[in-house]
Amino acid sequence: MFEFQRQHPIAAVSRAISLVRGNIVTILVLLFVGARSESFPFLMWMGGGFALLAIIGLLDWWRFLFKVQDGELHIKRGILIRKNLYLTKDRVQVIDISSGVVQRMFGLVKVDIQTAGSTSRAAMIEAVPQSTAAQINKLLSKNGVSSDEKESEEEAADDHQVYGLPGKDLLIAASTSGRFGIALSILGTLFSQIEPAIRESELFDKLINLLPSQTDGVTIAAILVLFIVVAWLISFFSTLFMYGDFSVEVREDELVISRGIIEKKRITVPYNRIQALFVTEGLLRQPLGYCSVNIHSAGYGDEAGSGSIVLFPLLKISKVKRLLEKIVPHYNIHTPALKPPRRAIRRYIIRSAFLLTAITAILYWLLPVTNWIWLIPALSVFWGVQKYKDAAIGWENQNIIISNRSLSKKTAIIKRDRIQDVSVSSSWIQKFRNLCSSELHVASGDHGSSFSIEDIEKDDGRRYLEEFFKQREEQKEIRSEPADRTLFTTKLPAW
Repeated sequence: MFEFQRQHPIAAVSRAISLVRGNIVTILVLLFVGARSESFPFLMWMGGGFALLAIIGLLDWWRFLFKVQDGELHIKRGILIRKNLYLTKDRVQVIDISSGVVQRMFGLVKVDIQTAGSTSRAAMIEAVPQSTAAQINKLLSKNGVSSDEKESEEEAADDHQVYGLPGKDLLIAASTSGRFGIALSILGTLFSQIEPAIRESELFDKLINLLPSQTDGVTIAAILVLFIVVAWLISFFSTLFMYGDFSVEVREDELVISRGIIEKKRITVPYNRIQALFVTEGLLRQPLGYCSVNIHSAGYGDEAGSGSIVLFPLLKISKVKRLLEKIVPHYNIHTPALKPPRRAIRRYIIRSAFLLTAITAILYWLLPVTNWIWLIPALSVFWGVQKYKDAAIGWENQNIIISNRSLSKKTAIIKRDRIQDVSVSSSWIQKFRNLCSSELHVASGDHGSSFSIEDIEKDDGRRYLEEFFKQREEQKEIRSEPADRTLFTTKLPAW
C-alpha cells in the first residue's frame, strides 16, 4: 500500500448520512415548521439541503486519500482546507475493524486507528474491503501480525475466554435503560416545536375524543402517559439494537468488546490503557439486584471522547466480584473503606433538600396546591440520607475506591499509578465542622475524568493525601491508624 488510494464510493453516502444524523433535530423542526407555511418554498429548500449534503459527501470522498508506507499511515483530507494526518506505527494503540449498516450492504468495513491523543477519532477510514483493512492492520500492528492471523493463533491456543449477555439480561437492560431520560427530553424538545401544528390537525381532535373526559387535567395526563410510553419504547429498542449480540473476549493483554445488531461495533481495550473501573447501580436496576460495569480508558472511548466504555451493560450484583476477578484481576475489590462521620449527614441533607424545599414553599404560598406537595422536600431529605449512606472512600497499595451517589450509585476503582493528581480541600464551613472533600483525576478520553467524595473527616483526608504521596514503603509501616478510628469493609456491590 505504497500509493495513495481512495475509499469505496459508498463512503460519500456514509458521510452524508453522518451529516444528517448530526443535525437530525434541526432537520425535523424544519420539516414540521416548513410544511405548515404556505409562503415558505418548503420542497425547494429541503431538496436543495439534501442535494448539498450529497455534494459535500461526494467531495469529502474524492478529497480523502490514504496510504501506508514504512510503518506510517498518511491521510489527506479536507474539501477547502487540505489536512495531512501522519500516524506512525509506534503511536498506534488500537486498530478497530467494524461494519455499520452502510458498509455491510456492500461487504465493506470501517477501520478506526486509535492513538493516545484526541486525534484518535480523526484517523478513520470509513469504507474499504476487508482485505484492505486486514493489510492496514498488518502493516501498522506492532507485532506485524494481522488481526485474522492473531485471532486464529489465539483460538488454536485456546487461551482466552468469551462472556456473553443472555437474552433475558438483554431484555432487562433494555427495559431499565438510562436512555429513557434522554429520549424523553428529545421528545419534549420536538413537541414544543410542533405542538401548534398538532393542535390544528384532525388527528389530534380524534385522539382527544377517545378520552373518557375532555377536561384539561385528563388531556395533560394522557399526553404525559403518551410521552412516557413513546420515550420508553425508543429507549427499549435503541438499547436492544445497541447491545444485541454482546460479548467480551478476554485476551492476554487486552479486552475485545463486540456489540450491535444493526450496526456492528468491535472495541479493543489494552489492559495498560484502563484508568479506572466503576460499577453503576441505577434507580430501576438496583431494586432488581442488577448493575452495569464501565471502564475508563486513556485516549480512547466513545465518539464524544469521554473515555467511558461499557464493559458489561447488565450484570447481577452478586456476580460482580467473580466476573471482575476473571476479566480485570489486577483491580483489588476487597479494599477497606471509610465513611463520612455522622455529623456530616446534615450537610448531605441540606445539599439535597434546601433548594427543593425553598421552591416548594414558594409554590405552596403562591399557588392553590394541596399539602401533598410537601412530599417533594420529604423525598429529597430521604435522598440526602441515602447519599450519605452510599458515600465511602478506601485505599491500599494498588487501588483507591470511591463510592457516591447522584441519581445512580457509582463505585469507582482506580489504580494508584493511573491517577494524575489528588486534591483535598475544605471550605470555611467544612473547617468549622472539621471536614474536608477529596477529588482525584485520571487521564480518560480526551478530557480526563474525576472522582470525588464530600465531607470526610479532615484527619482522614490529610492521612489519605499523605498516603498517596509518600515516597518510601518504610514510612507506610511506621504510620499507624488513630486509636479512635477503625477501618471497615463498606457494603459495595457483591463484596
